[in-house]
Amino acid sequence: MMSGACALWLAGCATTAPQPLVDPGLSGAVGVRSIDKLMPSTDRMQLADNETFQMPLAEAGNSVPAYPSELLAHRLPPQTVCLRVAIGADGRVMDSQPIDDAKAGCPGGSGHDPRFIEAARTAAAQWRFDPAFRCVYPGPKPDEQGCVTGTEEAVAVSLAFSFVFEQQGGKGSVRIGG
Repeated sequence: MMSGACALWLAGCATTAPQPLVDPGLSGAVGVRSIDKLMPSTDRMQLADNETFQMPLAEAGNSVPAYPSELLAHRLPPQTVCLRVAIGADGRVMDSQPIDDAKAGCPGGSGHDPRFIEAARTAAAQWRFDPAFRCVYPGPKPDEQGCVTGTEEAVAVSLAFSFVFEQQGGKGSVRIGG
């Protein structure tokens, strides 16, 4: 019972508005996950001893991309698209660029139809976040939750996301991760 409720909840989180289909029996869905922890440490923000960092928080209305309807009839194997998404200090997406390097944590690499990349970039461009911020303390970092005694400084960041476009038996399915 619990796994059925979980599956229903996950499916509800990843639904999008109906798209015109090539074949009424086919549909597509997408999963997304962050792959930032797989990025080299040299690409990560460095904090001073008196600073902490709060990741941006995605707003609830951010939607996943739609599976390109014109590709459903091709019954392609799962396609993984990775994007580096630049988020401004105001929480708006400034840009997104494909990541084709497996060393950066993207299992899909290049070589898939560019309409998958375009679908992912179109969705990401609409995303909104509570901005990331650096909490700067006047002295040594205290042992506290949040930024109570420090000063919040909103910062622009770049995050990497993995989108998995897949079909099973001619029907779309949602799988988070890649």
